[in-house]
Amino acid sequence: MERFRRYPAAARARGDQGVVTLRCRVNREGQVLSAAIERSSGVPALDQAALETLQRAAPLPRVPEERPAPLDLSIPVQFSVG
Repeated sequence: MERFRRYPAAARARGDQGVVTLRCRVNREGQVLSAAIERSSGVPALDQAALETLQRAAPLPRVPEERPAPLDLSIPVQFSVG
């Protein structure tokens, strides 16, 4: 996910930082079926950027056969200055 993250320029300039936790459901092939913010960073621009990170990262790695599918995941996306 890290390589797909884009820090919003205005948020970076203001020094906004935080962690957004996303909740998503993926099918066996790694396609994102649904996504939502489970825990906000408190900064709307960072929350939106986290959702966009997930969109750019899709499809996610395939779910192993031994795991149930669809699979619910909780994914932290961190934004920090410096």
